[in-house]
Amino acid sequence: MRGCVRAAPGWGGWRDPARMAGEEQVYLSVVRQDILKYDMMVKSLVQEIRELDGSQADLDDIGSLVRSRIAQLREQIEELKRLAQEEDNEDERCQLAEEAARSEKMLQDDHRAFRNALLAAQLTINQRSKDELLSKQPAEGEGEGSVRQRRTRELLLRDSSRLSEDLLTVTRLIQDNVQKSAHTVDTLVEGSQSLTSTHEELKTMGSVISQARKILNKYGRRENTDKLLIFLGLVFFLASCLVVVRNRFIF
Repeated sequence: MRGCVRAAPGWGGWRDPARMAGEEQVYLSVVRQDILKYDMMVKSLVQEIRELDGSQADLDDIGSLVRSRIAQLREQIEELKRLAQEEDNEDERCQLAEEAARSEKMLQDDHRAFRNALLAAQLTINQRSKDELLSKQPAEGEGEGSVRQRRTRELLLRDSSRLSEDLLTVTRLIQDNVQKSAHTVDTLVEGSQSLTSTHEELKTMGSVISQARKILNKYGRRENTDKLLIFLGLVFFLASCLVVVRNRFIF
């Protein structure tokens, strides 16, 4: 893992590799803790939205806070991805990539839960406002009361129509975001599978290279043995020739 911790000045600019590895592990642990912390905060705020019994302003405040926490969570997940890409060890790189993919899916689930809770709370607030408006009775005479009631109905119809249009727009946005999220998750899963398959292929290639090295060493030893046997045969042949020549000259 490179580039995770700043290099502190020291004698000759040298740093202990073991110390650097320890600092990198501490930084990785902090990133993981931040991911869990922001995820729990988002889930807690989404639950507040589900149980909200306040006004539109209260809903807007909580929604803004949720968006801020989701942005912080996304930053920490991106940091985890960067650490995975800079990891030197193949096994740890694959593990960090899979962990980042799981965190990304968790973020998409939190975002989806937030949108659903926000939509439900918006519907509840609008329905409450409509009920309050309908429950108001005019204090004036019957004729003026009829006019006011008719105007109230027209306002309600316009509000209902506008609310229906808003809901359709929100529904389309949710569908688009869900499709994008599904595509992102599929891409992350495919990337994780590609990393895993690459790791297995590298292991297989390593074993093949090791077997080839053993075979080459074996053939190298056999070549040396063949040379020795040829040399001994040649010596034996020359000795035999010398013996034959010597016997002919003597006799």
